Amino acid sequence: MMKLPFFPPRAARLAAAACLALALGACGGDGGGTSSGGTTPPAPKTDTLSGTAATGAAVANATVTVVNAAGASATGKSGGDGRYSITIESAPPYLLKVSTGSGTVLYSFAAAAGTANITPLTTLALHDAGGKKPLAALFEGWKTTRLAGDAVTAAAKRVNANFAALYTAKGVDPKAFDFFSRTFAADGKGFDAVLDGVSVSLSCSTTSCSETIKVGESVYTYDFSISVAGISFSGGGTTSTIPSGSKWELTVRGSANGAPFEQTIGNIEFGAVPASADGAQQVVQQYGGISGGVSGPGVSLNYSYSDLSTSYEGCGSCGVGSTIVLKSKGSVSVSGTASGITIPPTTTRFDYTYTYKRTS
Repeated sequence: MMKLPFFPPRAARLAAAACLALALGACGGDGGGTSSGGTTPPAPKTDTLSGTAATGAAVANATVTVVNAAGASATGKSGGDGRYSITIESAPPYLLKVSTGSGTVLYSFAAAAGTANITPLTTLALHDAGGKKPLAALFEGWKTTRLAGDAVTAAAKRVNANFAALYTAKGVDPKAFDFFSRTFAADGKGFDAVLDGVSVSLSCSTTSCSETIKVGESVYTYDFSISVAGISFSGGGTTSTIPSGSKWELTVRGSANGAPFEQTIGNIEFGAVPASADGAQQVVQQYGGISGGVSGPGVSLNYSYSDLSTSYEGCGSCGVGSTIVLKSKGSVSVSGTASGITIPPTTTRFDYTYTYKRTS
């Protein structure tokens, strides 16, 4: 895991600087960026879950519901691309559900805040981890009866093992791809192409469920005891093989002091894409590191980071449509000018996700 945040080279790095400037500008006129009052009671701690709901096609404009371990629930709407984001009072683990346009209910799980995709394969993994018991009953009774994270991870590995050939054919590494927490787009490529090739239907009584699975047009008998040798969801330790000549798109999403930011930069050359946590660390050092300056048209900023937490998720063999995800949060102190505006020394708390997606 990296100890420094990652700011991509040149244009992308200037976008990050602009992001900070915009966020700081949104803070208003207190100048110092930190409150000195100390009289406001702290708000309850919350966690944010986000991800993609898809069956291959996006589950668009649908209500996503999440329940926490205390039994409290929260809802949100997916967008036209199936992406959603929900904030809920912190009490992990979480169970999520969404109803598709055909009336099928998909389920997912999150052990903590972060990405939680909702797909037929997350549903199948929970069906496996829960001993084929109805997931609707599990959702309703989540406060008292929950699944262990290790059981869900083990079931997810069995899903990958069962569909390893399909994963490989679509350019997805079945040994490393965690479909619960890895960012993907409902665009018919990469993992979404895997979803296009699989259908999962559960038929339930009050106490148990049976599954009907097809790969393409062929009925598939799911192996609940399949070997998962070699399959490892290692998160920050995952590496990426960046093909020579490949092109990438970078999307920066996040917030600073509560002000949201999102920007997409296209046509990123393969040489600017970090292949591992170590590679990303080297880029950080090369392009300014933990403190330094950023300059460009209309921008001249000095910055210094502290209290940093950064992670790296690779894409294995990195077929077209694959993603690399860098997450960075902490505090940054910034001063300088941006678009003619003088920024006094200001400290901002930030939480950003940098998603590289291979486009060709």
